[in-house]
Amino acid sequence: MNHKNLIIYLVTIPVFFIFSLASADPGKTILAAELKQEPFSDASTISRLEANTELDVLKRQGGWMQVKAAAGEGWLKMTSIRLGAAATAKGDSGLGSLAKMALTGRSGNTGVTATTGVRGLSPEELKNATPNPEAVKQLDQYAGSKTKTQAFASAGKLQAQSVEYLDTVVASKEGQ
Repeated sequence: MNHKNLIIYLVTIPVFFIFSLASADPGKTILAAELKQEPFSDASTISRLEANTELDVLKRQGGWMQVKAAAGEGWLKMTSIRLGAAATAKGDSGLGSLAKMALTGRSGNTGVTATTGVRGLSPEELKNATPNPEAVKQLDQYAGSKTKTQAFASAGKLQAQSVEYLDTVVASKEGQ
């Protein structure tokens, strides 16, 4: 074997090894959850995963994570998963965490950074907002009749509750 081939092997093997370690993040379910066919709440359920089910996270999309578990491959809400727990349980030597830190810049004792949230409107967007009566009219088509909504509530064994308006609650708290 010549020096050129040796250098290629010495460079490509560690790089391949690092990328293979970082290709899927190990994790566990925090609670029992439904493994979905697609990243939507109303998607068909593939199976139900119990709490502490070990899995690998393959991909992230919005608030969903595509995972592979013994029960199959599908999508879970990201709030149902704790990343890094499976690697620790399997006795991770630290090489996986080191590789992930080198590739992703994540730090901490588990090498994982997780956030959730919703992007809101900026002050400028609120200041420049204009009414859209057509959009409000479109929303009206989704309104249900009183009879249908009462039937739906009755079928779900829901009970009416009285809720104070926000301005009443704020005003009463300011007076305290």
